[in-house]
Amino acid sequence: MYLQKYVKEDTGKELSLILDCLTRWNRLLAMTERFHELKVRIDKNLNDIRSDTKFRDLEWSKIKDLIDSLQPFKLAVEALCRRDSTLLTDETTLKFILENLLTQDTVLSAELSEALLVRIKERRTVLTGILIYLQNPKKYDDDTRRAGDTFNIPKKKVVRLEMKNILERVIRDDSFNENVDNIVENILDSLSLKNDLTLQKELEMQIQQDMKSYNINTKKEKDFEKILKKEMTAHESEGFEENTCLLFMSIC
Repeated sequence: MYLQKYVKEDTGKELSLILDCLTRWNRLLAMTERFHELKVRIDKNLNDIRSDTKFRDLEWSKIKDLIDSLQPFKLAVEALCRRDSTLLTDETTLKFILENLLTQDTVLSAELSEALLVRIKERRTVLTGILIYLQNPKKYDDDTRRAGDTFNIPKKKVVRLEMKNILERVIRDDSFNENVDNIVENILDSLSLKNDLTLQKELEMQIQQDMKSYNINTKKEKDFEKILKKEMTAHESEGFEENTCLLFMSIC
């Protein structure tokens, strides 16, 4: 009651305090922002009710530090949740948070920055390096030279090996699925013929079918490493136009 009197006098409308909620990730920031926004009215209200609770300037400063540190995280979470978010945009977002925390130069921002760095190192994979290379090989080279311990960029040999493994796995899976589809189709065809067969012919067909051995037809293996070496060299000077394997990797 006392608080809203001062709020309406200053703003012309009521602004209630917000309570934090454990099930809402951004509620803590909203609560502290509103609390800090009403700090002058809160101090007046505490004086009016003769409360023993008083907020010192240092305490208000700590609350402001908390707000400044949480704001970039709120923006980052919203960016990470966008539909067009990728590993590349995520990398930019994480760097944005760390740079912002570094400029704040507070105890809290330093602790948050250290915790985030540890988490990034735990989760980082070679796939980010692959995407950076596929998008822009010149940026990949620049990032490789500037890379630190956290946002490390894998060497081209590692990138090429991982792309080779992915291509081989995809080709192998496609080949297996194709053979399974052929087997199912053959079985269905056999079932449709049964109605037209005599008992003797049906028995003979089953015997012949059981005698057949199932073999997956393996096509001649491609040397993806040689192909990728050639295409990566062309990509760095020409782009994707004729580079089939790299183009495929970019849409995987």
